[in-house]
Amino acid sequence: MKNSIIYTNNLIKKAERKTFEKTESFKVMKQAARLCFDYINKNYPNKKIIVFCGPGNNGGDGVLIAKYLLKEKFLVKVHYPFGEPKTKDSKRALSLLKEKNIIVKYVDFKKYNIIIDALFGTGYKKKFNRQSLYFFKKINDTNKEVISIDMPSGVDTDSGSINKIAIKANKTLTFHRYKIGQWLLPGKKYCGKIIILNIGLKNLDRESKIKLNFPPKITIPNIDDHKFRRGTCLLIAGEKLVGAAKLSFLSASQAILRAGAGVCKIIVHESQVDIFKPHILEEMIIAYRTIKDLKKTILNEKSNSIIFGCGIENNRSNKEILKFLLKLEVNLVLDATVFSIIQKNKKIFISSIRLRKSSTIFTPHEGEFKRLFNVTDNKINDCQIASKTTKSIIVYKGNDTVIGSFDGEIYINYLSSPFLATSGSGDVLAGLIGSFVAQKIDSLSAAKLGCFIHSQCAINLGPGLIASDLVRQIPIVIKKLISN
Repeated sequence: MKNSIIYTNNLIKKAERKTFEKTESFKVMKQAARLCFDYINKNYPNKKIIVFCGPGNNGGDGVLIAKYLLKEKFLVKVHYPFGEPKTKDSKRALSLLKEKNIIVKYVDFKKYNIIIDALFGTGYKKKFNRQSLYFFKKINDTNKEVISIDMPSGVDTDSGSINKIAIKANKTLTFHRYKIGQWLLPGKKYCGKIIILNIGLKNLDRESKIKLNFPPKITIPNIDDHKFRRGTCLLIAGEKLVGAAKLSFLSASQAILRAGAGVCKIIVHESQVDIFKPHILEEMIIAYRTIKDLKKTILNEKSNSIIFGCGIENNRSNKEILKFLLKLEVNLVLDATVFSIIQKNKKIFISSIRLRKSSTIFTPHEGEFKRLFNVTDNKINDCQIASKTTKSIIVYKGNDTVIGSFDGEIYINYLSSPFLATSGSGDVLAGLIGSFVAQKIDSLSAAKLGCFIHSQCAINLGPGLIASDLVRQIPIVIKKLISN
């Protein structure tokens, strides 16, 4: 994966306009079609191909691809399911096809090995009629190899949303740069393998604030470092932990140490100490009796980062703890129940968070995110608004985790594993991020690094993983990152 830059639909259109100021648009269309042909010719020799062309420029790409395939003696047919070409360049493309007999009115899918989807590309509109949706379903039901040109038809370029159904591609030959909808759910499920083709558009990479999440470099400890120089992270359990959350909480504490922090201190209510003692290994445990004791303990510990929210109850005591933490000049990672606590006094809490001098990192899944912020079908936009509203780093979790910074920067965590959908995995992520912040890595880089390592651990493990398995994988993944 050579390029991490992602373009919005508006930015790709701007790149086209800039290019067309000096280069004829039809010349670019021919280049796009030629590169698609080269890929198909190399990877699918001697196949029988049907090209579905739309009325716009995506259809123009398609008919030129068919023309090049025909020249190389492929058995190829073209079908216009939604009417003849309407744009200047797509009409011109069709006029160059002398062999009009390859255009068919009816399609027998049994005759073809490969389907080329050149219907709409990035020109997808939110609403398709019943005929369009039926046609998409018909293509998907064939179980043939599908190659989509630029975007699978029916997938929104900027959000990945679909209207009931979209064409499910095995490969997507996309132009110039990745598009947002190729990496967000549900769109990412429809793209298959994505191949970028350089068709000579103007480079506007500096104008894009959206990138794939490649991990920042990990610094190796100095030979004269001691444990306190490597960072201290506090994990606050609150007054009472909920059920099995105790074990998830311990996964977070182990993740803190496995990720390289020198010290992890667990602060628990005295009533919880005996429950924790049998499970504590390298962590230090500190007990408190009252909230007043807890506040004194936190102030005395001089930590580099604090994690709060994992496994706690939504009660008055934890609300008071959160209020206290927000006043401290220490980096915070806030997870889980914190969102329920803030929800009841949203304006007051968000105002406090905005005034903080140290960094705040939120790690919500969608259910937690919607307690504080508006949720639309555009995850990128939602995350940007949430980050700016709170002046915080937002790690908006999911199979398509989005990491947002309050300056508008967005990173999509392209590594993903369905096996992360298990109890306690989010606590491990909070532990990873808290550990990196404690090691004096800036908060955005800590979030990026935590998400990448978390996903890579899950990919390494595969089916059946549980949170504690992730913890044991952390050093293996970090070692590989350092060696690379």
